[in-house]
Amino acid sequence: MVRVKVFLRKDTAESLREVIHAGLLAGSEKTKMDPFDADEEDVFCSIAMMELRIRIVVWVLEDPLPYVDSPYPAFRRSAAAAGDALPRTAIARLFEDPDSEVRKTMAAAVSVLDPDTAERLERAHEENRKWPGSPADNAVFPPETMRRFATDPDPRMRALALRDPELPAEFVERLARDDEARVRREAAAHPNLPAPSLLLGDTDLRTARAAAGSPHLPHEAMEAILAVAEL
Repeated sequence: MVRVKVFLRKDTAESLREVIHAGLLAGSEKTKMDPFDADEEDVFCSIAMMELRIRIVVWVLEDPLPYVDSPYPAFRRSAAAAGDALPRTAIARLFEDPDSEVRKTMAAAVSVLDPDTAERLERAHEENRKWPGSPADNAVFPPETMRRFATDPDPRMRALALRDPELPAEFVERLARDDEARVRREAAAHPNLPAPSLLLGDTDLRTARAAAGSPHLPHEAMEAILAVAEL
Protein backbone atom coordinates (compact mmCIF):
# COMPACT_ATOMS: atom_id res chain seq x y z
CA MET A 1 0.00 0.00 0.00
CA VAL A 2 2.97 2.30 0.51
CA ARG A 3 4.05 1.55 -3.05
CA VAL A 4 0.51 2.36 -4.24
CA LYS A 5 0.80 5.78 -2.59
CA VAL A 6 4.12 6.39 -4.33
CA PHE A 7 2.69 5.17 -7.66
CA LEU A 8 -0.20 7.65 -7.40
CA ARG A 9 1.97 10.69 -6.64
CA LYS A 10 2.05 13.27 -9.41
CA ASP A 11 5.79 13.85 -8.95
CA THR A 12 6.81 10.19 -9.14
CA ALA A 13 9.25 9.52 -11.98
CA GLU A 14 7.64 7.53 -14.79
CA SER A 15 10.45 4.98 -14.66
CA LEU A 16 9.74 4.31 -10.97
CA ARG A 17 5.99 4.27 -11.57
CA GLU A 18 6.52 1.59 -14.22
CA VAL A 19 8.61 -0.57 -11.88
CA ILE A 20 6.06 -0.29 -9.05
CA HIS A 21 3.11 -1.17 -11.28
CA ALA A 22 4.92 -4.13 -12.85
CA GLY A 23 5.76 -5.55 -9.43
CA LEU A 24 2.25 -5.16 -8.05
CA LEU A 25 0.73 -6.63 -11.20
CA ALA A 26 3.07 -9.64 -11.17
CA GLY A 27 2.19 -10.51 -7.58
CA SER A 28 -1.52 -10.02 -8.24
CA GLU A 29 -1.44 -12.26 -11.33
CA LYS A 30 0.40 -14.96 -9.39
CA THR A 31 -2.36 -14.90 -6.76
CA LYS A 32 -5.00 -15.28 -9.48
CA MET A 33 -3.24 -18.13 -11.27
CA ASP A 34 -2.43 -20.26 -8.23
CA PRO A 35 -3.52 -18.93 -4.81
CA PHE A 36 -1.87 -21.88 -3.07
CA ASP A 37 1.50 -21.00 -4.60
CA ALA A 38 1.18 -17.31 -3.73
CA ASP A 39 3.01 -15.95 -0.71
CA GLU A 40 1.96 -13.12 1.60
CA GLU A 41 3.65 -10.51 -0.60
CA ASP A 42 1.65 -11.70 -3.63
CA VAL A 43 -1.61 -11.48 -1.70
CA PHE A 44 -0.85 -7.92 -0.60
CA CYS A 45 0.01 -7.07 -4.22
CA SER A 46 -3.44 -8.31 -5.19
CA ILE A 47 -5.03 -6.09 -2.51
CA ALA A 48 -2.97 -3.15 -3.76
CA MET A 49 -4.19 -3.68 -7.32
CA MET A 50 -7.78 -3.72 -6.07
CA GLU A 51 -7.08 -0.37 -4.43
CA LEU A 52 -5.92 0.96 -7.79
CA ARG A 53 -9.12 -0.28 -9.44
CA ILE A 54 -11.34 1.88 -7.24
CA ARG A 55 -9.19 5.01 -6.93
CA ILE A 56 -9.93 8.18 -8.90
CA VAL A 57 -6.71 10.19 -9.06
CA VAL A 58 -7.60 13.84 -8.49
CA TRP A 59 -4.65 15.38 -10.34
CA VAL A 60 -5.43 13.23 -13.39
CA LEU A 61 -9.09 14.21 -13.22
CA GLU A 62 -8.08 17.89 -13.16
CA ASP A 63 -6.03 17.53 -16.36
CA PRO A 64 -7.41 14.35 -17.96
CA LEU A 65 -6.49 14.59 -21.64
CA PRO A 66 -2.80 13.54 -21.34
CA TYR A 67 -3.91 10.34 -19.57
CA VAL A 68 -6.57 9.08 -21.98
CA ASP A 69 -3.97 6.73 -23.48
CA SER A 70 -2.05 6.04 -20.26
CA PRO A 71 -0.63 2.51 -19.90
CA TYR A 72 -2.28 2.40 -16.45
CA PRO A 73 -6.04 1.66 -16.15
CA ALA A 74 -6.23 3.71 -12.93
CA PHE A 75 -5.17 6.84 -14.82
CA ARG A 76 -7.41 6.13 -17.83
CA ARG A 77 -10.36 5.55 -15.48
CA SER A 78 -9.59 8.83 -13.70
CA ALA A 79 -9.50 10.59 -17.08
CA ALA A 80 -12.83 8.99 -18.01
CA ALA A 81 -14.39 10.41 -14.84
CA ALA A 82 -14.02 13.87 -16.38
CA GLY A 83 -16.97 12.98 -18.60
CA ASP A 84 -18.25 15.73 -20.88
CA ALA A 85 -15.17 17.87 -20.20
CA LEU A 86 -13.26 15.55 -22.54
CA PRO A 87 -13.23 16.03 -26.32
CA ARG A 88 -15.57 13.71 -28.24
CA THR A 89 -12.62 11.86 -29.77
CA ALA A 90 -11.23 11.10 -26.30
CA ILE A 91 -14.64 9.94 -25.07
CA ALA A 92 -14.90 7.62 -28.08
CA ARG A 93 -11.46 6.14 -27.32
CA LEU A 94 -12.35 5.50 -23.69
CA PHE A 95 -15.57 3.81 -24.74
CA GLU A 96 -13.31 1.35 -26.61
CA ASP A 97 -10.86 0.90 -23.74
CA PRO A 98 -9.72 -2.71 -23.13
CA ASP A 99 -10.45 -2.31 -19.40
CA SER A 100 -14.12 -2.90 -18.55
CA GLU A 101 -14.02 -0.58 -15.53
CA VAL A 102 -12.71 2.28 -17.67
CA ARG A 103 -15.60 1.82 -20.11
CA LYS A 104 -18.10 1.69 -17.24
CA THR A 105 -16.66 4.87 -15.71
CA MET A 106 -16.90 6.65 -19.05
CA ALA A 107 -20.53 5.54 -19.45
CA ALA A 108 -21.37 6.87 -15.98
CA ALA A 109 -19.60 10.21 -16.49
CA VAL A 110 -21.26 11.47 -19.68
CA SER A 111 -24.47 13.43 -19.36
CA VAL A 112 -26.16 11.60 -22.22
CA LEU A 113 -25.39 7.98 -23.10
CA ASP A 114 -27.01 6.95 -26.35
CA PRO A 115 -28.87 3.58 -26.23
CA ASP A 116 -26.82 1.90 -28.97
CA THR A 117 -23.53 2.65 -27.23
CA ALA A 118 -24.98 1.61 -23.87
CA GLU A 119 -26.15 -1.73 -25.26
CA ARG A 120 -22.80 -2.43 -26.91
CA LEU A 121 -20.91 -1.62 -23.71
CA GLU A 122 -23.32 -3.64 -21.58
CA ARG A 123 -22.89 -6.74 -23.72
CA ALA A 124 -19.09 -6.47 -23.49
CA HIS A 125 -19.02 -5.59 -19.78
CA GLU A 126 -17.09 -7.91 -17.47
CA GLU A 127 -19.13 -8.26 -14.31
CA ASN A 128 -17.42 -8.06 -10.95
CA ARG A 129 -19.20 -8.59 -7.63
CA LYS A 130 -16.71 -6.37 -5.82
CA TRP A 131 -17.57 -3.42 -8.08
CA PRO A 132 -21.28 -3.63 -8.92
CA GLY A 133 -22.89 -1.54 -11.58
CA SER A 134 -22.82 -1.60 -15.34
CA PRO A 135 -22.59 0.74 -18.34
CA ALA A 136 -26.37 0.59 -18.78
CA ASP A 137 -26.94 2.24 -15.39
CA ASN A 138 -26.72 5.66 -17.04
CA ALA A 139 -28.80 4.83 -20.12
CA VAL A 140 -32.45 5.31 -20.98
CA PHE A 141 -33.67 2.69 -23.43
CA PRO A 142 -36.85 3.07 -25.49
CA PRO A 143 -39.73 0.64 -24.68
CA GLU A 144 -39.21 -1.39 -27.85
CA THR A 145 -35.57 -2.00 -26.90
CA MET A 146 -36.54 -3.18 -23.41
CA ARG A 147 -39.04 -5.61 -24.92
CA ARG A 148 -36.33 -6.93 -27.21
CA PHE A 149 -34.07 -7.39 -24.17
CA ALA A 150 -36.86 -9.41 -22.50
CA THR A 151 -36.37 -12.21 -25.05
CA ASP A 152 -32.59 -11.91 -25.39
CA PRO A 153 -30.47 -15.09 -25.12
CA ASP A 154 -28.22 -13.35 -22.57
CA PRO A 155 -29.76 -13.49 -19.04
CA ARG A 156 -28.04 -10.22 -18.15
CA MET A 157 -30.00 -8.44 -20.89
CA ARG A 158 -33.25 -10.16 -19.84
CA ALA A 159 -32.68 -8.93 -16.29
CA LEU A 160 -32.01 -5.45 -17.65
CA ALA A 161 -35.43 -5.45 -19.38
CA LEU A 162 -37.07 -5.57 -15.95
CA ARG A 163 -35.75 -2.11 -15.09
CA ASP A 164 -38.58 -0.80 -17.25
CA PRO A 165 -41.54 -0.25 -14.89
CA GLU A 166 -43.83 -0.22 -17.93
CA LEU A 167 -42.75 -3.63 -19.22
CA PRO A 168 -46.01 -5.44 -20.12
CA ALA A 169 -47.26 -8.08 -17.68
CA GLU A 170 -46.88 -10.94 -20.16
CA PHE A 171 -43.13 -10.27 -20.41
CA VAL A 172 -42.76 -9.92 -16.64
CA GLU A 173 -44.64 -13.16 -15.98
CA ARG A 174 -42.44 -15.05 -18.46
CA LEU A 175 -39.27 -13.64 -16.90
CA ALA A 176 -40.52 -14.58 -13.43
CA ARG A 177 -40.28 -18.21 -14.60
CA ASP A 178 -36.85 -17.77 -16.18
CA ASP A 179 -34.23 -20.48 -15.73
CA GLU A 180 -31.77 -17.90 -14.41
CA ALA A 181 -32.20 -16.84 -10.78
CA ARG A 182 -30.85 -13.35 -11.45
CA VAL A 183 -33.68 -12.74 -13.91
CA ARG A 184 -36.36 -14.06 -11.53
CA ARG A 185 -34.87 -11.88 -8.80
CA GLU A 186 -35.41 -8.75 -10.90
CA ALA A 187 -38.95 -9.85 -11.74
CA ALA A 188 -39.84 -10.51 -8.09
CA ALA A 189 -40.58 -6.88 -7.20
CA HIS A 190 -41.75 -5.64 -10.61
CA PRO A 191 -45.02 -3.66 -10.40
CA ASN A 192 -46.49 -5.55 -13.38
CA LEU A 193 -45.88 -9.05 -12.05
CA PRO A 194 -49.41 -10.56 -12.24
CA ALA A 195 -48.96 -12.75 -9.16
CA PRO A 196 -46.49 -11.11 -6.74
CA SER A 197 -46.66 -14.15 -4.45
CA LEU A 198 -45.38 -16.37 -7.27
CA LEU A 199 -41.71 -16.18 -6.24
CA LEU A 200 -42.06 -16.41 -2.45
CA GLY A 201 -41.13 -20.08 -2.57
CA ASP A 202 -38.33 -19.70 -5.12
CA THR A 203 -35.40 -22.06 -4.70
CA ASP A 204 -33.04 -19.09 -4.88
CA LEU A 205 -33.07 -17.45 -1.44
CA ARG A 206 -32.30 -13.95 -2.73
CA THR A 207 -35.19 -14.18 -5.18
CA ALA A 208 -37.55 -15.24 -2.39
CA ARG A 209 -36.32 -12.34 -0.26
CA ALA A 210 -36.88 -9.92 -3.13
CA ALA A 211 -40.42 -11.24 -3.52
CA ALA A 212 -41.09 -10.96 0.21
CA GLY A 213 -39.82 -7.40 0.23
CA SER A 214 -41.84 -6.29 -2.78
CA PRO A 215 -44.09 -3.29 -2.07
CA HIS A 216 -46.55 -4.84 -4.54
CA LEU A 217 -47.04 -8.00 -2.48
CA PRO A 218 -50.70 -8.34 -1.37
CA HIS A 219 -51.27 -7.56 2.29
CA GLU A 220 -52.64 -11.05 2.95
CA ALA A 221 -49.36 -12.53 1.70
CA MET A 222 -47.41 -10.17 3.96
CA GLU A 223 -49.56 -11.22 6.92
CA ALA A 224 -48.99 -14.90 6.09
CA ILE A 225 -45.21 -14.41 6.08
CA LEU A 226 -45.37 -12.69 9.48
CA ALA A 227 -47.60 -15.43 10.84
CA VAL A 228 -45.12 -18.12 9.86
CA ALA A 229 -42.41 -16.12 11.63
CA GLU A 230 -44.72 -15.76 14.66
CA LEU A 231 -44.50 -11.98 14.46
